[in-house]
Amino acid sequence: MNTKLLLLLTFVLALTACNYKSDSYQSLEAERDSLAREKQAMQEEMENYFKTMNLIELNIEKIKNAENILSTQPYGQETGIDERNKITDDLDYINEMLKANREELDRLRKKLQNSSFRSSELENNLTRLTKALDEETLKVRALEAKITEQDSLINQLSGNIEVLSSNIEVLEEMNLDHKTTIEKQDETIHTAWYVYGTRKELREQNIISSEGWFRPTRVLESDFNKNYFVRIDARKTQSIPLYSSRAKILSSHPKSSYTLEKENNNFTLLITDTETFWSVSKYLVIEVD
Repeated sequence: MNTKLLLLLTFVLALTACNYKSDSYQSLEAERDSLAREKQAMQEEMENYFKTMNLIELNIEKIKNAENILSTQPYGQETGIDERNKITDDLDYINEMLKANREELDRLRKKLQNSSFRSSELENNLTRLTKALDEETLKVRALEAKITEQDSLINQLSGNIEVLSSNIEVLEEMNLDHKTTIEKQDETIHTAWYVYGTRKELREQNIISSEGWFRPTRVLESDFNKNYFVRIDARKTQSIPLYSSRAKILSSHPKSSYTLEKENNNFTLLITDTETFWSVSKYLVIEVD
């Protein structure tokens, strides 16, 4: 083989090798880029998984804190309406958070199942978070049951209180009626009447009467005018001014229970023993000039 032919063959072989090397390089470079993109996508997917789970874990901590606050708050008959409404609103908020985070976990689980990416750490975290949500849900249900029981007890106590209040009102009315009756009876028992006037005035009102000069004067024996008398409380009346220089008691009253005192030429009746004085008659008749 001559030299020119040898050189030509060598050149052709070198050119073929270069073309083959270029195609292989491009194929490898494309495969490398594809793997890099796939790796990047898997990293982003994994980061999204952990980001979502971290957010759910933070929400679970918020739920726990809210539950702890609610469980330590007193709840009973003394709890006001506004406080009860706030507790109910807080429970609704916790239930909404539980529902939203459970739905987010379900979406994450389905997404992971449909993905070619597999991670035991992610699956373990999903299981752990699901268990934590279930535990908090049970706590909320127990808290709701406790509040429902307390509400039932409060309603029952409120009903009993209403019945007792009604009974108390009835008793108070009865006591008031009884007290009023006693006061009226007491007033009646201790009510007395007195009148003073000249013989002519007393006779005109039929308070005294006489059939002749030698017959004794009769007091309060006929249909006398009761409106002519002054009504008094016998317990509180101890003196009666008579505004006269002459006074004579015509009705029956023990002499030991009173005196007639004269001052500035006018008599005043002083009752020294009220119980004894009114024991014979509740009507006092005094003749004056």
